[in-house]
Amino acid sequence: MSEDKYKVVRLSTDLQNSYKSHNHLCKLAYTLQNSTNTNIIIDLSDINFIASNLFSVLGCIFSEFKEKKSGQDALRIRGMKPSILDTVQKNGFCEHIGLKKIPDIHNTVIPYKKFGVDEIEEYERYLTLNLFMRNDLPLMTKSVSDIIRDSLLELFKNVKDHTSSNYIYTCGQYFPKSSSLYFTIVDIGETIPYNVHNFHTDHNLSLPDNSLKWAIMEGNTTSKANGPRGIGLSIIQDFISLNEGSLYIVSEQETYELDAKRERYKKLDYPFPGTIVTVGFNLNDTASYRFMSEENSTIQF
Repeated sequence: MSEDKYKVVRLSTDLQNSYKSHNHLCKLAYTLQNSTNTNIIIDLSDINFIASNLFSVLGCIFSEFKEKKSGQDALRIRGMKPSILDTVQKNGFCEHIGLKKIPDIHNTVIPYKKFGVDEIEEYERYLTLNLFMRNDLPLMTKSVSDIIRDSLLELFKNVKDHTSSNYIYTCGQYFPKSSSLYFTIVDIGETIPYNVHNFHTDHNLSLPDNSLKWAIMEGNTTSKANGPRGIGLSIIQDFISLNEGSLYIVSEQETYELDAKRERYKKLDYPFPGTIVTVGFNLNDTASYRFMSEENSTIQF
């Protein structure tokens, strides 16, 4: 199909792990979700850098648009700089632009993957191989490692339990200059604020001032399933706070940011039609992590 039949959507800012970039990605998702055009070109000519873990967000947005518009030709990407092309050929995002994958000889990427919501065993193997078998993670006992892995698994389970999403998208990146490892998991479906609002309304409870703050608190869950839930984000938050890493959550128009400098909740200019969770591990951390006791889930170093 001739490109003159496509609407061009130009991205104008580099994509980092930051509020500004999350806002830009939300605007992109909003634009595509509300577009009446059946064919879109994403122009990246002005982009010099995209944090590799954020290709999970781009892949989610692009895949959902192509599925809605019924066809691979519904969306094209142009204008990728050579350095970005090199990254996407290593992490596997290249499937969206028809290029072959190349080896990641420096072991800097956590591959871009699209999982069905029933593929939790495949996701667990992916986490084990690409994250928890790395030898540069902070020192921690097996029980701490296991509960962090379980918390990342709970994020996956939450998509199946709380949304109508069919797919979950993941990707990650090791950044040698900052000695940090970022991992992102994203879906498009019912948001955290939507589910929190419905849960409180259904149970005749007062609505919380902030949905993300409520969702992060240990023990809080909108799940109807039996068994202990609601510890995933709380455990991750506890560990990242001690590790002086980074945690970003984006859902609808709410966002949460935690890093070594600050913790804040903010509103976005555009709603994201799902949830993005990014965990950034500080690999310069020389602490060793263990539980205060086997019965106590408080992590200490």
